Amino acid sequence: MSHHRSRQFSVRLKELLPILAVVLTVGAIAALTVLAPRLGDSRQASADASIDSPSPSAEPLETSPSAEPEPLPEFKTFKAPPAIDKIPKKPKIDPCAVPRSLSVMTFNIKGGKVSPGELGGIADVIRSAGADVVLLQEIDQNRRRSGNVDQPAIIASQLGMQSVFGANAYITSRGGYGTAILSRFPIEGYDNTHLPNRGGKEQRGLLRANIIVEGQRLVVFNTHLDHTSDSLRQAQIGAVMAKVNAYDGAKLLGGDLNAGSGSGVLGTALATLTDAGAALGASHDGGGRVDYLLPNSWLAAGDGRVSPTRLSDHHAVTIDFSMRGAADC
Repeated sequence: MSHHRSRQFSVRLKELLPILAVVLTVGAIAALTVLAPRLGDSRQASADASIDSPSPSAEPLETSPSAEPEPLPEFKTFKAPPAIDKIPKKPKIDPCAVPRSLSVMTFNIKGGKVSPGELGGIADVIRSAGADVVLLQEIDQNRRRSGNVDQPAIIASQLGMQSVFGANAYITSRGGYGTAILSRFPIEGYDNTHLPNRGGKEQRGLLRANIIVEGQRLVVFNTHLDHTSDSLRQAQIGAVMAKVNAYDGAKLLGGDLNAGSGSGVLGTALATLTDAGAALGASHDGGGRVDYLLPNSWLAAGDGRVSPTRLSDHHAVTIDFSMRGAADC
């Protein structure tokens, strides 16, 4: 009987073994599902700790027990600029203020053949006459024959003036031969226009400069007309007056016209301008009058003077002017 019970138990155990295996498998899977993430977190924490804390076997950095720490850089403190109580005002200019007084000179300095050492003599002539604006003809800029110097700039610098130059012949990138305007008043803009010419003749020009006299513009023209042909001079003065007449306000034409007082050339100019030096007499060593200062009605002529000099065959002609204010004053 006991043998029979033992056999029955063995049969039942065999029947339960598959069920027990399934239960154990399910339990193991469940346990792994719960414990695996916690195990991963524990391993990551251990790894992080090993990174943050150096290994005991790592060699320490070498330090010198006697070395002093480097001093911190010093920074300068800049003081603020002093405050400006008031902004300086520009001087008030009255466009109707009259008269504006100035002296103008025209001077042919003989072909630019003045040596660099003689330029001081030209400056002395201008200074002695008290000229504020100067029209120079036959002047060089950086030409070999006159010592490769800028004649207008040198003369102007000795007088504390500004200068502009117009090249009409022997023109290079460095200068040439032509006319110049000097001024102790500010020059704001200038140009040079070549005049009508014929083959074989020397090129002539008209140099213009805007000069600001106590806040008002004075347009000054400087020219030197042909000396060989009256018909060519007539063509040139026609071109000159076309440009002069295109400007309004105070203006003055001066220079060496190579024409006498009763000439058609001067008559063309006097159609709109006046002869301020009609009573001054000869302006050339050979006699006669060829150097002129011709203003429009905005300028009233005062005293004039002619200054002979051994530096040129032309005399320096200077006239004092009073320039009236704006037309609507």
